[in-house]
Amino acid sequence: MMLQQNMQLASGAVILPWLVYCINRFLPFDLRLYGLRPRHLDGLWGLVCSPFLHMNLGHLIANTGALFVLLTVALSFSRKLTFIAIVIIAILGGGLVWVFGKGHTIHIGASGIIFGLIGFLMFIGVFRREWSALAVSAAIFFLYGGALLSLFYALPGISWEGHFFGFLSGVLAAWWTKSAKSKS
Repeated sequence: MMLQQNMQLASGAVILPWLVYCINRFLPFDLRLYGLRPRHLDGLWGLVCSPFLHMNLGHLIANTGALFVLLTVALSFSRKLTFIAIVIIAILGGGLVWVFGKGHTIHIGASGIIFGLIGFLMFIGVFRREWSALAVSAAIFFLYGGALLSLFYALPGISWEGHFFGFLSGVLAAWWTKSAKSKS
């Protein structure tokens, strides 16, 4: 029953970027301009907005599956810690992109949250030293460890900084929540 509820929560979270994408297609202005713009004060809106904004349908589809799976796993481990981790990932990871990201760019997409959840889930078991958390970490490493290779190279049009700082902030979220109670 809890798995079904967690899948419903993850589905709700994944539907939001789809709604924003569809709404953006009919607006007379482009919501993607509210993405994260490094070192511009008005670009700070991107801390909240950028995970819901996607360049095109392919970008949105690419993020949907991973976001759904990672959110379902994280929520199944602990709803409370997942909420804390997502706040840390969005603010810290996004903040680091805002400070260190390539200038004259707009960073959009849920990839920072995705890589943050990968980092959080991979390291929660290492830092908590609980069997259930270690099982989650091992499963995520097995499923998404290959994605970490993208942290070692930049591709045009892809926010390497979002991936890297998302992952880093997810690892830090696992560290900072290591002694928190994991019950939802």
